[in-house]
Amino acid sequence: MSAQTSHCDVTETLRQAGLARTTQRVAVLERLIAAASPLSVRDILEGIRGTLRINKVTVYRILASFKQGGIVRDVGSCQGIGYFEMACLHNPIHPHFNCRRCGTVLCMSPLTLSQAWDFFARPSDFSIEAVDIQITGVCSRCRETNNSNTVAISREKNP
Repeated sequence: MSAQTSHCDVTETLRQAGLARTTQRVAVLERLIAAASPLSVRDILEGIRGTLRINKVTVYRILASFKQGGIVRDVGSCQGIGYFEMACLHNPIHPHFNCRRCGTVLCMSPLTLSQAWDFFARPSDFSIEAVDIQITGVCSRCRETNNSNTVAISREKNP
C-alpha cells in the first residue's frame, strides 16, 4: 500500500525521520496530513478507531517520535490540551487562534517571508529556536451563540 496525499508522502516522511513504517504510525500520520487544523490525541484516536486497534499511550509515543523526528509540532491551547500538526513545507509556521469558550484551535494565515524576516533580522541577545504565536479570544460560532442567547433573554424580560 502506497499512502500518498497531495502534500506529503507517508513513507518518505517516515524514512526521512528515521522511523520504521508501521501500520499504527501510518494511520496517525495519514490522519495528521489530512487534518485542516491541529488535532488532539482524542481527535486522532476518534479518526482512526474502527480501522485499527490503537490506544492513547501508543498515540502519545508515536507523536513523541514524530516530534523528535521533526514531522510534527506542538500547538498549545488556552485550555491546556496539546494539539499537533504537520511540520512540513506544505504547512509553514503560522499563528493559531484559541477560543477561550469552546476550546477550538484554528490555523491562521502564515506570516509572509518579509514579515518574518523583519522580525528575525532585529538584533537581539538571544537565539530563536522556535516561534509559537497564540491568539486567544472568542470564535464566531461562540459569539453567535452568545448573541442569540442575549436576544432571547432580552425578549423574555421585555415581552
